[in-house]
Amino acid sequence: MKSVGKIASTGIVIAVAAFAIWGWLALAGSKPQGTEAPWSGVDVTVVEKYAADAGREAEKPLINTDQGDLLLFVFALGGVAGGFVAGYCWRRLMAEKTRGDSQ
Repeated sequence: MKSVGKIASTGIVIAVAAFAIWGWLALAGSKPQGTEAPWSGVDVTVVEKYAADAGREAEKPLINTDQGDLLLFVFALGGVAGGFVAGYCWRRLMAEKTRGDSQ
C-alpha cells in the first residue's frame, strides 16, 4: 500500500510541475494589448493582404461573434440539439438491430 501512495504523490507532483511550466510558458509569450502577436491568424496574414492588394478593405461582420458569449451560446445550442437527437434515437443507435443485420 505504501507504493501506491508513493506513486500517487509522485503523479501529483509531476502534474503540478507540468501545469506550472505550462503556465510560465504561456505568460512568457504574452504581449501587452495593442501589439501584434507573433503568431497572427490567417485572416491578418493572408486574407487582409490579398484584400488590400485588390483595393478592398475589411468590413464589419454581419453577426459579430467576438463580443460577449454569443459564440459560446451557439455552440451550447448545437450541443443541446445534438444531445436531443442522440437521446431520441438512442435505442436505434445502440440497442436495436436493423433488418439487414445478421447474427
